[in-house]
Amino acid sequence: MQHPTNTRIIFADNPEEAKEKYLALGIKTKDPNPGVEVLKPLEDEEFDIDSDINLIGEVSVGPSIMEEIRKDAARAYVVYFLEDPQNFAESAS
Repeated sequence: MQHPTNTRIIFADNPEEAKEKYLALGIKTKDPNPGVEVLKPLEDEEFDIDSDINLIGEVSVGPSIMEEIRKDAARAYVVYFLEDPQNFAESAS
């Protein structure tokens, strides 16, 4: 089962740019081949910009993250890795 890790808010004009900016951060993962989720909160019908807590994809975001999203909600993307713990042992060899 995959687990979300290393969640970041990335401001970009499109999902591809958000993914590029996220990967450019050089975040190390335990899974050598993690998936990358790129989600635009405003496109989620259950997302509430006025709430202090939201579920976006596989991650729950709290007040500090919501504050960051509100800085430029139209360009905000929630980006995170999806890592599979079954792949962790392979990366250690």
